[in-house]
This record gives sequence, structure tokens and C-alpha cells, in this order.
Amino acid sequence: AQSILDANDPPIRMLWVACKNPFAQDFDRNKMEKAFSKLEMVVCVDQFFNETVQHADIVLPVTTTFEHWDLSSSYWHYWLSINEPAIKPMYECKSDLDIAVLLSRTINKMEPGSCTFPQEIDQKKWLDLEFNDGMAKQFGIRSWDELLDGPAKAKMVSTAAWHDRKFKTPSGKYEFLSSRCEENGHKALPEYKPAAEGELPFHLFTPHLQYGLHSQFVNLDWMQVFWPEPFVYIHPVAAAKKGIRELAKVRVFNDAGDVELRAKITTNVPEDFLVMYESWFNKLKYNVQNVVKDTPADMGKMATGAPGAAIHSQFVDIVLIANEGVEA
Repeated sequence: AQSILDANDPPIRMLWVACKNPFAQDFDRNKMEKAFSKLEMVVCVDQFFNETVQHADIVLPVTTTFEHWDLSSSYWHYWLSINEPAIKPMYECKSDLDIAVLLSRTINKMEPGSCTFPQEIDQKKWLDLEFNDGMAKQFGIRSWDELLDGPAKAKMVSTAAWHDRKFKTPSGKYEFLSSRCEENGHKALPEYKPAAEGELPFHLFTPHLQYGLHSQFVNLDWMQVFWPEPFVYIHPVAAAKKGIRELAKVRVFNDAGDVELRAKITTNVPEDFLVMYESWFNKLKYNVQNVVKDTPADMGKMATGAPGAAIHSQFVDIVLIANEGVEA
């Protein structure tokens, strides 16, 4: 959002959003709304009418995993599997790849050579291009079509970090004196810094939810049986000081924005902490990103090319809206 607001020479006039729901995943909702209002056009490619799609001028329906070829891996396991279409794309839906190819073809008709993305390709040949020697070595297969017989498991030497004692530092060793740290505006030697503190009384944690992933899956009817609504979790002592009882309606806020929801009282949360799970509800305005600022991480840009966000250093306050209907 900040990059869109800062860009003026030239200004960013259009945003194409695919495989992403910024209004449910990114930070500082108020700043996001200002950035989107500056744009002349927003195109969203998505399967669902989520929060970002609601801010789009043009919405392109995209195929589901049941309708196109793809390879599937995960952050949470070591398996690689093939995504084989079970049905043909419904109505006029196209995959992200097909949309990109058509867009490239159209752009090159308008200005030949201006877009280097392929203008002709099919999904299986795209998998051929994606598959490389590194994948073959990691999964012990020669090509992706071997996955049609079943998934392949990555060959892991060790799950321990630096098991071979090789560090990704200029010296290849563990460095107490870091020239890279100094080059990025910090001290070359480590020094003690006190824990982050804020003017507001509660440190906010926003962990992932076990029933969904960002804005995925929580909108399913059967999943809502397990997770029907969001809550803010607060320690009994803190709740008593604020006059908050179990399931009371409260407002969590800071200078970035606010969230209204019901409270649950638990000793699993420290007295000076609040916890709200990061998830999306298609019938509620709830979003933890309303109170998560886009404070940049200290050396995020060096590692990824983008500043990143210090999402765990958030501070908020909480006030009671109503205890009505709540049992004493």
C-alpha cells in the first residue's frame, strides 16, 4: 500500500491481483483503502467474492484445482503431487496461466515485443518447463508425469538447521561480527535491545488459525461449524480490570484501526497480551489486519528485496462495548 501511495513519477494507475487477497492478508487496512482509491483500475482474478474482489473494477473468474494441471507442494509436509483436472473448466473460467498467456498475446499485438511472457502454451508443457534437475534430485523422479502413479517425497538429509555446519554468511561461518549488518545500517557487533514497547497496554499476537489459511477454507459451510465466529482472547485479570465478561462485545483498537468482536477469557494468554486469529469471514467485517501496522522489519529488504513487516510488534487497547445478554 505504501509503495502505491509513494509512487508519483510515474504514478501507479492500475493493479492486477491474482493468487492473493491483500485486504485479508496484508497490513494497515486504512492505508490499503487509501492506496486502492488512488488507482484508476483494479483487476482481480479469483474464485471467491472476497474483500479484495469487493474493491475491484473488473473480476475475472479463475479455475479451481479441479479444472487445471499443476504441481502441488506444501509448507507443512515433504510431498510433491500432481494436480490432475477432474472436470473441464466451467463456463468461461480460465487458469491463471491461460489468462497470463492471453494477456501477453494481447499486449504484444498492441506493442510487439513489449511482453516476454509466452503467447502460446498448454498446461502440460508448462509443467515440463517448471520441472528441473533440482526437483528431480530432491524428489527422485525424472519428470512430473511419474507423479501420476502417486506422490513423491522429498529426500531430506536432516530437518535440523545448519546440520552440515554451513552458514549462509560471507565467511560460511557463524558470525558474531557482521559486515552485512553494518552495511544495512545496524551495529556490526550484537548488542542488547530491550523488548519492544508501545504506548498502548496490550501486546497483540495474530497467529494462524488451524481451520483455515489466510482467506482460504474458512468460508466453507462445514468449516464454520468448527469456527463460527472470531474471538479476542484475554486473561481473566485483564478482563476484570476492563469490566469484560465472557463473550462480551468489545472493541480492539490502535491508531491503525479497530476490530469489533466478542471476547473469550482464558489463562492461556498472558495478562498483558491479547490474541486474535488471522482469518477471513465472508459475512463479517472482522480482520486482524485492521490493527496490524506495516512497520518494516530491520533487514527484511536484504533477504527478500522487500522491507517485510514486523508483524509481532503490535500494541493495542481494548474497551467494552456491551455485556448485555452475557451471563454473570
